[in-house]
Amino acid sequence: MNLPTSAALILAVISICAANPISIPVASQAKVPFWRGNNVPQKLRTFGPPLKPLQQPSKQPILPLRRFHDKEPNEPLHHLYGRHMFPLNHFYQFPWERFRQENQEFIGRDQINIRARDIRLTNYYDNLYYGLITIGTPEQEFNVTFNTGSPTTWVPSVHSPFDANSRHVNLKYNNASSTSYIADGRPFETYYSQDKVAGHNSRDTIWIAGLVITNQVFGEAIKESDLFEGTMNDGVFGLGFSDDIPSLFDVMTSAGLFPAPVFSFYLSPYDTDPSGSILTLGGTNPYCYTGDFIFVDLSVPDSWQFKMDRVQLSNGTGIFNGWGCQAVVDSSTSHIVGPMEEVDALNRKLGGIPIPGDPTMYELDCSEVYSLPDVEFIVNGHKLSLKSRDYVVTANRGLETLCYSGIVGSQWKEYETPVWILGLSFMRAYYTQFDKGNHRIGFAKPATYNYALANK
Repeated sequence: MNLPTSAALILAVISICAANPISIPVASQAKVPFWRGNNVPQKLRTFGPPLKPLQQPSKQPILPLRRFHDKEPNEPLHHLYGRHMFPLNHFYQFPWERFRQENQEFIGRDQINIRARDIRLTNYYDNLYYGLITIGTPEQEFNVTFNTGSPTTWVPSVHSPFDANSRHVNLKYNNASSTSYIADGRPFETYYSQDKVAGHNSRDTIWIAGLVITNQVFGEAIKESDLFEGTMNDGVFGLGFSDDIPSLFDVMTSAGLFPAPVFSFYLSPYDTDPSGSILTLGGTNPYCYTGDFIFVDLSVPDSWQFKMDRVQLSNGTGIFNGWGCQAVVDSSTSHIVGPMEEVDALNRKLGGIPIPGDPTMYELDCSEVYSLPDVEFIVNGHKLSLKSRDYVVTANRGLETLCYSGIVGSQWKEYETPVWILGLSFMRAYYTQFDKGNHRIGFAKPATYNYALANK
């Protein structure tokens, strides 16, 4: 079963039919496309200030999608106000990386040291994670998401007229300002569900995780969909399987910069540490996980896809896709997406009520959240369990807090085998290793990560 090679980024908005409706964004860059009949709009709306001016101080409440917070059963959820809650990722790299221009000899020595490299990521309300790369000479900084669903790396071009995202006004790549720029000119386009990003390829020097890659191909985006309106990322760093042009990660691996063709994600929840997530290139970080990995071989050679035995509830009330199914781990899908009929049956077992006008989303009783069963994904006979805190999300309507299932339905009509997308909510619950060399994915229990201790 071949899945499309392009990724999908959908900022979906579900409006509830009520006096004061609420928008619930569900982000996805999954390789499996969303079906048009799923009522998935293409733009993100919030009730509160628009997303574009979030860098300006605001007294209006911001109503983001939040993961359910279970520190104390009777503790009220904390709601976010103003600019200070929106972290910017300019100094989250290793300290020596910030001074590389002043100490080229030190960086040269460090690059010879072949080891796995950590990139610190910022969590944007559990909906996406982004980290810093720089392109050109002198360096131009970009915050990018790291997408396992696509091999393409791109940033917005200064020649793009797209200014819907206010962050892109000043964070566009200007090849005329870079002395290391080399023209390429080949067109590129990457599809994001029903929209696409298009432009031309260029070559320049790219810095990432303290490593420099010269003459590297990447995309200069001239045409961007308004899917990116209001998002915190300036572009995308592709970690998917390459087709015609090798991905940046593949180039770095082939150049011998890493000990193994492996990368791993440690994703911390926003409530715990919004700037404590780690992407490790070239291996795993032993500070980020405990115990042994559960490995599963890929079932499709050009996708992070594998066979899953079934999905079930820990209280024994439901088994879903008991005859087997496929799963894709996707770092750019915010929650979990599954086949429509199975998701409907699962959410009804959880007491979920379909949201009027959109049968893919389900409202849950907040008073019952702590008693909900685990959702178990059975892989190679092992249980990978999500607790209610992992799959329940909340939103506000005035002073009222509403709870929703983060397991949403979709339908891929062109595929015979059911497909589940295990997004960020799943990856927060399990440290995830993507092993290109052995064509497998590994899952381990995440540790409580101490960045300062790990980088002594």
